[in-house]
Amino acid sequence: MNADNSGARFSAVIVNYDGGAALVDCVRSIFREGVAAAQIIVVDNGSHDNSLANLAKEISGTTMIRNACNAGFARAVNQGLSKTTGDFVLLLNNDAQLQPGALRAFAEAFDRIPSLAIAGGQLLFPDGRLQNAIAPFPTLTGELLPRALLQWLSPLRFRGKTASQIPVAVESVIGACLVVRRSILPKLGLMDEDYFFFLEETEWCHRARQLGFEIYYLPGAQALHVQAQTANRFRSQARIEFQRSKLTFFRKTRSRPAYWVVSLLLPAKIFVNAAANTIICVFTFFLSKHFRVKAHTYWRIFAWHMLGRPQSWGLPGKCPQQAIPEK
Repeated sequence: MNADNSGARFSAVIVNYDGGAALVDCVRSIFREGVAAAQIIVVDNGSHDNSLANLAKEISGTTMIRNACNAGFARAVNQGLSKTTGDFVLLLNNDAQLQPGALRAFAEAFDRIPSLAIAGGQLLFPDGRLQNAIAPFPTLTGELLPRALLQWLSPLRFRGKTASQIPVAVESVIGACLVVRRSILPKLGLMDEDYFFFLEETEWCHRARQLGFEIYYLPGAQALHVQAQTANRFRSQARIEFQRSKLTFFRKTRSRPAYWVVSLLLPAKIFVNAAANTIICVFTFFLSKHFRVKAHTYWRIFAWHMLGRPQSWGLPGKCPQQAIPEK
């Protein structure tokens, strides 16, 4: 347990989908930081493994919400938020683990910066390397120009990670380890459930900044993160969800012309990538699995665009829009 009792001020929400043994390690890391078991809310999105049963055996008293289907990240987070009572709410991916002192670093920052609404921690690979933990808002310029050029023109804005050891004000943070001040939720609102997977936290940060709040990256709040387990299991489906979320972000936050430009630009870029990887496959006699998978992924995403972006495509097991059946 955390000796300074910072954890007593926190609730935690974990969205789980076939998290396996990683879920137990995730919850255990939060419990060690001093968060009450009842304020660790696990929202399960229709898992088919035994991750919830294993959690119940290892750690008693956590609050569990069981959805019979995949409600998506934003809807599941909102379900969890309704059960929280802490001053601050931690969102932690089920494949992440808080490091000692993380919640103390979050609490100190929120106490020091009254306008701070959302803060993200420093994400680390298990071997200690830095992960991307910062994200700029999607813009038309960002879609038109190569990422490398954008980072050269504006390295501070377009960085994904930083070695800075002091808190940094940023546009948005990655939601794998994120804390929101609960008292601002009546004004900020819940996560936008039009985002099924990807960019939910980006839109939340955008909304917070529009309201005059601040977003910070906190290097003192560390979490180990395996990263992209769901995206890696469902490669093409996850990429489709990312494209859908990007279009949703532009439709809701940018001008109509910007949305239509991006709506035409995305399939064009996907086609170029699909064709390029197919050509590489031909010249390598389809011997490289890496390029075969990439070509297949890009062609599948291109087909999704060409077929009118059907809602049925994407990650599996989705709940119906009108209701979230619980077990």
